[in-house]
Amino acid sequence: MRIIRVVCTPDGICREPGDIIEKDFTPDECVVLTAEPKEHYVTQGAGGVREDTVAGGVTADVRAVNAGGSTVVGGAAADGDAVSGSTVVPGNGAAENDERKVQGRRIAGRLETGAGTEYAFPVQEACVMTPKKITRYAIEGKARVAVKKTVDGERTVVENAREIPVGEAWEGKLTFSIGEKEHILGLGQHEDGVANYRGCRQYLYQNNMQIPMPVFLSTAGWAILLDADCLMIYEERDNRITVTLDAVEQVAYYVIQGDTMAELVAGIRKITGKAAMLPKWAYGYIQSRERYCSQEEIREVAEEFGKRKIPVSCLVQDWQYWGQGKWGDKHPDKVRYPDLKALTGTLHDRGISLMVSVWPNMNKGGQDNQEMMEAGKLYANLSTYDAFDEEARELYWKQCESEFFSGGTDAWWCDSTEPFTPDWNGAQKRTDRERYQISAAELTRYMDARKANVYALYHAKGIHDNQRKAAPETRVVNLTRSGYLSSQKYGTILWSGDIAATWDVLKRQIVEGLQMAASGIPYWNLDIGAFFVGNLESWKRWSGAKEGTQPWFWHGDFEEGVKDKGYCELYVRWLQYGTFLPVMRSHGTDTPREPWQFGEEGGLYYDTIVRYIRLRYYLLPYFYSLAYQVWREDAMTMRSLLFDYREEEKAAEAEDEFLFGDFLVCPVTFPMEYGPGSVPLSEEKKRPVYLPAGDGWYDYETKEYLVGGREISAAAPVERMPLYVKAGSILPVDSRETADLYHEQQGEEVELEIYAGKDGSFTCYLDSGNGYGYQQGEYAAVGLQWKEESRELTLGAAEGEYAYPVRWKYTLYTETGSSSGELAYAGQELTAKL
Repeated sequence: MRIIRVVCTPDGICREPGDIIEKDFTPDECVVLTAEPKEHYVTQGAGGVREDTVAGGVTADVRAVNAGGSTVVGGAAADGDAVSGSTVVPGNGAAENDERKVQGRRIAGRLETGAGTEYAFPVQEACVMTPKKITRYAIEGKARVAVKKTVDGERTVVENAREIPVGEAWEGKLTFSIGEKEHILGLGQHEDGVANYRGCRQYLYQNNMQIPMPVFLSTAGWAILLDADCLMIYEERDNRITVTLDAVEQVAYYVIQGDTMAELVAGIRKITGKAAMLPKWAYGYIQSRERYCSQEEIREVAEEFGKRKIPVSCLVQDWQYWGQGKWGDKHPDKVRYPDLKALTGTLHDRGISLMVSVWPNMNKGGQDNQEMMEAGKLYANLSTYDAFDEEARELYWKQCESEFFSGGTDAWWCDSTEPFTPDWNGAQKRTDRERYQISAAELTRYMDARKANVYALYHAKGIHDNQRKAAPETRVVNLTRSGYLSSQKYGTILWSGDIAATWDVLKRQIVEGLQMAASGIPYWNLDIGAFFVGNLESWKRWSGAKEGTQPWFWHGDFEEGVKDKGYCELYVRWLQYGTFLPVMRSHGTDTPREPWQFGEEGGLYYDTIVRYIRLRYYLLPYFYSLAYQVWREDAMTMRSLLFDYREEEKAAEAEDEFLFGDFLVCPVTFPMEYGPGSVPLSEEKKRPVYLPAGDGWYDYETKEYLVGGREISAAAPVERMPLYVKAGSILPVDSRETADLYHEQQGEEVELEIYAGKDGSFTCYLDSGNGYGYQQGEYAAVGLQWKEESRELTLGAAEGEYAYPVRWKYTLYTETGSSSGELAYAGQELTAKL
């Protein structure tokens, strides 16, 4: 791996890396380019901003700075001509032909960051910087406050706030040339399910259902990580990538070059920080819905799971637990939640954690708003707290701690952390450009434009840092709707927002999850079954409206929810897919989500849901060991086939299957038995599956061995998702399907599944399940190796200070059958012929 920092500075000053960059990270090389003044015209109108440049010789002052800090003046970039022509980017809807001459900065010429090495690399063709004023809202006189009720919660508006200037910055525009056949991945999670960012434009801004990440990767073996916190626009046309940075003090980025795609993701984490391990219970099953209305209801749900012997690790309290008229107040209504400690005590006795929804906005009338107001820590809407202010973050934590954390709450659901979603209204979905313009205007109205994409990051930092101070031995869990690179350090789980229940959305979500994983974020999930299930009638029931039209995003296909067999089938398929996500969580509105809502024992939907939840717990030792590799080795769990098989054309085409550890997961993304309204269908109960070449594969359910490098028609009745495990895999499993992951499980026994056919290795990991002792060696890690030719299994010497298991049971699967046995282990290397 090789990492180069490139800085394009408008004034010759090379500034320190931004907040998303690890403070102790040092690149292998640093290239600093100073832009020359360049007068150019900018035309701003309803169609956007058009920049006209004039071709001419412009020489960049290029300085190559090595890792040791010495400076070498020389030809890190070639001199060349400025690129002529016009580039269009979205504007703010000003009148046409508003032309102005600006004194900008420009760097031209080819910067070849991989020249003379064995690595592939993109070529920087140009960097243009245009001056930009930074403004923020301030209140004139006595605030005139209005509260608007939206589907995304109550929002406060101050009607007499106005913009005031607070600083100056630059709009930056980078242009890279790339190869014709490269696939481009990353950029976080969006809505449209784009698997290859060629020939398209993406707007990178925080919004419900959109989580931008400032990084993109190429299958040629390089990645570009932008050191910027602002809004951005990515576009690729004709083998050129253009990235527009809305507001920066300098244009800075990192080029990561590696031998494998996984090495590029490791590079992202090396630059932005290691992913913290979540507590063990967070890898189990999380049950949620919009919403439980009392502590008694939560207790009853926990009791029902126990009665039915269905494993569950966490129950979630969604919004509106607060008192009437106290939107966002982090103090539960005492009538409905009289004794939080009693509730969490009951849940903990059952091995169940409690997660609670908290919001960054809090309206007048509540205690939290009053405290923030008196401290001067609210934005000019007098509702949303300023997460960039350290004192405000500390105060926010004290509010979380006063009743929830002190009352035994285990995890946070930080909802609406964009924190503004102005396009979430109207019956018709606006164009991508219009949505970006509306959101950009709102985000930069309250926040410094240079930081408009990182509110959620600072919010997560505040939760993490302050909880670590209050309870150093409790791992932080923060389910958050928005995030950014480096949020993986703070115990965050990102989720895809308020998606709708359609088969097409399910298929697109598979791609979006893989793009998030490619962006370096290991913990991502979604609302199993989707958030919005119905449309017009569901909206009327939810809102109490007797007439009108539902907003554009409330467009699920199933008005009757769990009463509709078409939805039950979709939900089962979604849950099968969700079983193989980093975090498995069911949630949504319009219809309940607990397993028994889909039938009773003996019914197709109920039995399948319960079977896959139990499969999650059966594989939990494997999933938890993968989590260790994510932390220790900056590894990936979920990933596109391109990460392991990028030379295969078929791997690029297989957008609806993916790898999770050594599993090949093939969700079903179309109905077979019922459509909306329980309309019967008679589709074939199969789906096409591509088995990648170079490996053998076992059908995980039947244990049949299959040769790779071909497409098969896989059996896929509703009760079964095609699932395969790679030959050479070693899987720690738990046949007891231990449901209590809350309390420490210090067992003396481990069970292994070994799949013959190829050499393989894996590290089995155990620890207490909580706390940060793993960072100081309080764990047991045992390296496992399978040698195909000699049929030998080796258990390496135990690493770490935690008690290792002394009995290792195994089942060996081969092309012709299986065999089982047991090994006694004393912590030293042990090899056995199986």
